[in-house]
Amino acid sequence: MRLSQAVLLVIASAGLSGCTVSWSNQSAPSRWTAGFWFWQGSSIDPAYSGQELDVLFVQVGTIRKETMPGYLRTAGNAAEQWYAYGELPSEIPPAREYWLVYRYANQGVPDLQVASKLATQISRLQADARQRHLNVVGLQLDIDSPTSALPQYAGFIRQVRMALPKGVQVSITALLDWFRSGTAVGDVIAQADEFVPQFYDLGDPAADDQAAIAARIDAARWEPVFNRFRKRFRIGISSFGRARVIPHEPPSQSPYRRLVFYGDLRPLDVATNPAFQLQTSRNAADETVLGYRAIRKVHVGYERIDAGDVVQFVISTPDAIRAAVQSARLIHGQMAGIVFFRWPSSREDWAMQPDEVLEAAGVAAAAGGRQRNRIQVMPGDCAAVSCVDVYLDSAGPLVPQPVRYRIRASVPLEYFLPERNMPVHLTGASELELSLPPYCSRGHLYLGRAVSLQRAEFTVGEEQ
Repeated sequence: MRLSQAVLLVIASAGLSGCTVSWSNQSAPSRWTAGFWFWQGSSIDPAYSGQELDVLFVQVGTIRKETMPGYLRTAGNAAEQWYAYGELPSEIPPAREYWLVYRYANQGVPDLQVASKLATQISRLQADARQRHLNVVGLQLDIDSPTSALPQYAGFIRQVRMALPKGVQVSITALLDWFRSGTAVGDVIAQADEFVPQFYDLGDPAADDQAAIAARIDAARWEPVFNRFRKRFRIGISSFGRARVIPHEPPSQSPYRRLVFYGDLRPLDVATNPAFQLQTSRNAADETVLGYRAIRKVHVGYERIDAGDVVQFVISTPDAIRAAVQSARLIHGQMAGIVFFRWPSSREDWAMQPDEVLEAAGVAAAAGGRQRNRIQVMPGDCAAVSCVDVYLDSAGPLVPQPVRYRIRASVPLEYFLPERNMPVHLTGASELELSLPPYCSRGHLYLGRAVSLQRAEFTVGEEQ
């Protein structure tokens, strides 16, 4: 799933690889579906409603190249060996159909020698899925082929199809740059059963001025482009976020300073630090952009932040999801639905939770969402005492003003161990106070571990 690609070039209304064909007489997909990519590292949050999804694209493995050390090479042993590894996650959200995703992380196209190895892995994973009563319908290739290498990619897909077990469909993710005039994208799509254009990260995330992840979906522009191939397609929509530190001096002036991306940094990690001042905005895709500017030198984890540096978070919002889905629904013809990238990992604060995404998308079964603030607890497996991990399900995530909560336990607490940088503390034997800065309230927020001699019940109230 490429998170960086060349700036999208202007797309001509004609001149794509292959002849222009009319799709008006083609039968449209029988139903419109919504699903997720379940990436490696994703996990099922205890707060998830358990709704059965239409479709889930599960990253089961990777394609990789390994270079053999010189002393191991023989006359019949190539210097480079290609491998396809994969396993089904032990826990997967329920879905009506599953696709097994293989990712090639490098820029380029894998060697043809890996096609048979990939097919062998798919056969093995199919057997595993049958034992678990998972309806696997196909393989998805997530390969960021350079646009110039699309003819080579088409040949690779052809080779994979020839080796796959009978009945296994092939889906591919697609970069929007492939669809500009004069490319061989038609040859690639001809080898697949469906394709999924990705409407996010059209620019380079490493560029200082790219404070956006999602791309706006222009239905009138893209409908004739995608339908020209007379193949089923879905639209990939972002629901994740990104954290990065932007130095106030460009690299040309301070070569040792660089743009740094974080996978585990949260707004709370800097919002509670008086060394930062918050500036907020919305980008063109309705994502929230939080910029915490350092007013003095400070450390965030192991990273030194100088005065003037900005810790920036780009966060998906219900408005962003709602707008993207509404635009996607205006695309007709062979349009089969939408796929959200991605199902989050546990305690990932700047990615929307699945129920939030589905509710914003207008999926009927998810409607209703969170009607009120509530506390959810998970057993902590302590031996001599009762301990639970405490979560807040907030009725108003990402609110632009500070929020204070009063959490009461039914029995006295021995002590409370707050999550890192979580502004929560005991104010009485059985009472906690939580004071969240602006934009730090998420739909499902881990607060910490409560320890008591007896089992405790918790209630929460929001204070004005």
